[in-house]
Amino acid sequence: MSGIYIHIPFCKKKCNYCDFFSVCNSLDIENLIKAEITELRLRKDYLENSVIDSIYFGGGTPSILDIKYIELLLNNIFFYFKVNENCEVTLEANPDDLNDLFLKQLNKIGINRLSIGIQSFNNDILKFLGREHNAEMLPSIITLAKSNGFCNISVDLMFGIPGFSNVSQLSSLSSAMELDIQHISVYGLSIEKKSLFFKWVKNKRINELNEEDFIKQFDFIIEFLTSNGFDHYEISNYCKAGYISVHNSSYWNNISYLGIGPSAHSYNFISRQWNISNLKSYILLVNSCKVFYEVEYLSLIDKFNEYLITGLRTKFGVSLNVIKEKFSDKIINFFINNILIMESQGYVTSTNGIYSLTRKGLVLSDFVIEKLFIV
Repeated sequence: MSGIYIHIPFCKKKCNYCDFFSVCNSLDIENLIKAEITELRLRKDYLENSVIDSIYFGGGTPSILDIKYIELLLNNIFFYFKVNENCEVTLEANPDDLNDLFLKQLNKIGINRLSIGIQSFNNDILKFLGREHNAEMLPSIITLAKSNGFCNISVDLMFGIPGFSNVSQLSSLSSAMELDIQHISVYGLSIEKKSLFFKWVKNKRINELNEEDFIKQFDFIIEFLTSNGFDHYEISNYCKAGYISVHNSSYWNNISYLGIGPSAHSYNFISRQWNISNLKSYILLVNSCKVFYEVEYLSLIDKFNEYLITGLRTKFGVSLNVIKEKFSDKIINFFINNILIMESQGYVTSTNGIYSLTRKGLVLSDFVIEKLFIV
């Protein structure tokens, strides 16, 4: 099993917190789609005929595309790759892009999962984040998606936002519960160097949320969602029974995937590969059949660190037996010595040789994983 990710870098505007590769000029949409179709052809053997279990349109904002372009990309994926008949096909969408006609079209061409970037149900927070939609429209958008056949809907929410009370941020969880959706991703705001927020912090216009409030919010989110029937299967992801994201899980379960488009990443067990983060250069290089990506071949230590960071992010944890099977004695001894320290400090728990993060460990996951890395 494998996955395919299609990166659509276009946005109507850049959100204040975003540091992902995106462009606000959509004049090159048609040229990008043609280049991505060419890349699909050029890299049709990358996954070695593995069956595709997930297709994910991410961005950027894929929902700004005309339906004909989404359908064209899907048709080419089905032409060049072997796709599971029950493949999860996700489209990331902004709420303000979704209407009755577009949703009908998406359903008709085979999109069977929506990931909707809500971020908050508080209009003041939405304005601060630089989002275009308003809170009042959100329930009707979800209802409209359901009426058009979408029964696998995920929404993104955000916490850790400076300048807003814990109550104003966490009340969005209750609003999300009222929508009766299947999956929720809740991300803590991180101030990244390429974002507008980073400039605001540097100019002292805003301050980052203090660690104590951040941890309180995260702990509340876990408690609230798990007590309302959601499985906390990965640090930022929660789902109802049977609705774990196939696409997201490919990253954490060491499954190969192919990334198409500028800045997209790929992984095939041996190496990681990432495409150039420049739209015009990507289009030019792909169309000229020249190299448009960089490759990093993974050492044994790289593979160990990768196994740790992906496994410990999930409820499934990491297995001592797997580590003994795949890695050297030096790495095994390093892991055992350090995981026991983390366990004695209450960050990790173990059952039959499977180590996973405790609630305390989840809240401080970056700290715990860093202590277990080999550098």
